[in-house]
Amino acid sequence: MTENPEPTQGYTWATNSAPDFLLVQLPPLAVVASGRVHDALKALFRRRGFQGVSRLDELNPPVANGSALTRVDDDTAELVVRVGDTVGVSRIPIPHHDPAWSSRVFGAGAIPVLITEAAVAADGSMTKDRLERDVEAGGVLAAMVPAGDLK
Repeated sequence: MTENPEPTQGYTWATNSAPDFLLVQLPPLAVVASGRVHDALKALFRRRGFQGVSRLDELNPPVANGSALTRVDDDTAELVVRVGDTVGVSRIPIPHHDPAWSSRVFGAGAIPVLITEAAVAADGSMTKDRLERDVEAGGVLAAMVPAGDLK
């Protein structure tokens, strides 16, 4: 696991090795629709094919649509998520500082991305126990996200 060295972005992330995956933890974006409050970011990721994770040991996420992990350089990636026709895309920088992780992920062509609520600490650290508690609480969405270089 690589800790997030720059947790001041307003969101946190962590990378994991063996197996390789990416955790991204965004602050909720509360919106009111039809008299109900919901998290618009979770709704966006669900529209992009992310589904709830019920067990980590059976992680087999669906393939995402409208999302990609792109390489900026050997130390930094971006999670690109299509928001819609009017807005376009959102780019979430992921400076992981791990060229070996980058090489494996982009060589594989896809990576499980987990959107979490509480698994990543403010300092960017992640433990399996914290991730399992987040899964048990229903706070994790996941999808297999294509990984590649932008041409």
